[in-house]
Amino acid sequence: MPNEFRHINDVERYLDSLPKFSTIGAKAANFSLKKFKDFLHELGNPHKKFPSIHVAGTNGKGTVCHLLEATYRRAGYKTGLFTSPHLISFNERFRILGKPVSDNKLVAFFAQVSTLLNLYKLTYFELSTVIAFTLFVDEYIDIAIIETGLGGRLDATNVLLPELSIITSISYDHTDILGEDLASIAWEKAGIIKKKVPCIVGNISDEAYKVIAECAKKQKAPLFEAKQLQPSFSKNNIILKEPNITLKTSFFELVNAWNVAMTYQSTQCLRDQFPVSEENFITAIQEFPGALGRFEHIHSTHAWYFSGSHNLEAMTSTFSTAKTFKNKRKVVVMGMMKDKISKEILNQTQGFSDRYFYKLEGNRAATMVGIPSHFNLKSMNDGNVEYILSELKTSLVIFTGSFYFYSTVKNWMSRI
Repeated sequence: MPNEFRHINDVERYLDSLPKFSTIGAKAANFSLKKFKDFLHELGNPHKKFPSIHVAGTNGKGTVCHLLEATYRRAGYKTGLFTSPHLISFNERFRILGKPVSDNKLVAFFAQVSTLLNLYKLTYFELSTVIAFTLFVDEYIDIAIIETGLGGRLDATNVLLPELSIITSISYDHTDILGEDLASIAWEKAGIIKKKVPCIVGNISDEAYKVIAECAKKQKAPLFEAKQLQPSFSKNNIILKEPNITLKTSFFELVNAWNVAMTYQSTQCLRDQFPVSEENFITAIQEFPGALGRFEHIHSTHAWYFSGSHNLEAMTSTFSTAKTFKNKRKVVVMGMMKDKISKEILNQTQGFSDRYFYKLEGNRAATMVGIPSHFNLKSMNDGNVEYILSELKTSLVIFTGSFYFYSTVKNWMSRI
């Protein structure tokens, strides 16, 4: 462990020494948060020094965070954005006015807290959260958009007292930690609801809504539903019927109509503290290029897309959207974690001309061992990837699965 941080390499070396959820799963988490809170106290409790919007949910929370950041930035506010995981660089987790934090600022932070690191030994995500809070104070941001890491109730980000809470969706994910039924998962996500702080919910089941509504009632928190806006999606257009707004967007998936609806509702909930004109909202959404890794057009000339989808709900959305494309030959390339892959997800690949599987790095990575042969998955590896992709130039190719697959696919694109 380095005692001094003089270069970004020192930071990367230290981060690499920490246990990560991406490689070892729940063992990398610490749900007591005592050391984390003590660390924040040592730094003067930076989480209490800026206004924020706190976003949880099984799917969609990353996109909603990016949409909110773009909207408030367009309206003239100095924004801070904290999301995870990062796709290429650790710096991506922390954005000021939409731009990742510089190496120099990360090095300065680590140099400042080097003694505390040895004393408290935070987890990878706890440390990321501290960095975000500290940076947002140092940068005098007007409003921060904060994405939860896992769940909500016991998440490190839940020390915040936000201006607004958002729960985007509730579906089966991380069931070993959050519970095996929707009611249990909803209860964990609803842990971000604070006393008298308004909360917005997206497209969720009645079972999940009842739990969230009960939690909101106990906290005397006003509850708003995105369905009140009657969002719909047609040929890249998103329509919010209630405010009568039609937006021409770069989105492909229906789910983004709900994400945009929650973004609009947020501006309405906070219109007294942070006014946003309808013109600024429309411009921000229509100019939004799409969140990286979320049905992203990943090759400049081929119909190749990356869509991070690590659970059944997300995978269903990805494959349903892919099947609306008119390309005759549709191909899927999957890279997933072993605790995510399931027969239900593999069933979603039916109808694709070819299906490939790539083994990611780390102990959590899924392999083809145990996948029934009738799914006809073919192995893709670093030895044959260039040959296989060279044969797919005229095909629709969907790279999907874990967001940890993204950097690998981006590297392939740079070589082709």
